[in-house]
Amino acid sequence: MELRRTALVGVTILIAVLLAACAAAEPDPSPAGGIALSGTEWVLTSLNGDSPIEGTQITLSFWEGSLEGSGGCNTYGGGYTESADSLHLSDLYWTEMACLEPEGILDQELAYLNALNAVASYRVDAGRLQLYDEAGTQVLVFGPQETARPAPTSTSGPTEPPLPGESGLIASVEAPASLASGEAVNVKFTLTNTLSEGLYVLRWFTPLEGLAGDIFRIRRDGLHLPYHGILVKRAPPTAEDYVWLDAGGSISAEVDLAEGYDFSQPGQYTVQFSSPRLSYTAKALGEQAHSFEELAAIEIPSNPITVTIE
Repeated sequence: MELRRTALVGVTILIAVLLAACAAAEPDPSPAGGIALSGTEWVLTSLNGDSPIEGTQITLSFWEGSLEGSGGCNTYGGGYTESADSLHLSDLYWTEMACLEPEGILDQELAYLNALNAVASYRVDAGRLQLYDEAGTQVLVFGPQETARPAPTSTSGPTEPPLPGESGLIASVEAPASLASGEAVNVKFTLTNTLSEGLYVLRWFTPLEGLAGDIFRIRRDGLHLPYHGILVKRAPPTAEDYVWLDAGGSISAEVDLAEGYDFSQPGQYTVQFSSPRLSYTAKALGEQAHSFEELAAIEIPSNPITVTIE
């Protein structure tokens, strides 16, 4: 009997040891919910405990070590690193448009930028992205955007044309497949009106006015490249700021991306035109907008391309 009792105790201890070893080998669930951020897109639902101003939308997207989004008026971007539940944002940049409506939009953008700069950790729970500062205070909460941006394709010319947005406009970009370091990075931009009627289109924030702001999403080997070119201080639009596109018509322009982005390092660069945050379309001369208050974001889908710098 004593021998049997001793054997039973030994088996019990062995089982306990094995269970403890298994528990030690299995990592604790990540406070972030085990969700990798790359490839996710979000829309803000709470800023320091308050809802965003009605009529504004603040977005945040993560893609292979870089982030980008809209503050409701201006666009922004930067880099990020994540580890377990920690999140470090770096090299944040912001465009410098002065939106007047809705009231308080620029103050909201400033508060949002300050909150982003304070982010130290994150958690994804029940489909929501929650960002916290060093003290563990929740500063930002996001819900998922309805549609996700597809991964860039590897090509140096137009791919299958994207579907036009509500504006009826689509864009395409073309560039040489490879270039030597130090060469001009000339990209041909073509804007097409897919509608059955002509349109006036505001040239702002497109290559039709040159490279006058951060109008492309560019990455080198997956890392976001900030814009370092000129930023235009704008007066209200005039008739000269518009271009006419016949039904089914197109217009093209060429810009040197090296004038605004750093292409000095060898690598593979992904390039895609960004839809303008302030623009306007009109079917007649008298319908053109001539004040900032009338302008809004215009969706102009575009193909991604890749350029190899050797």
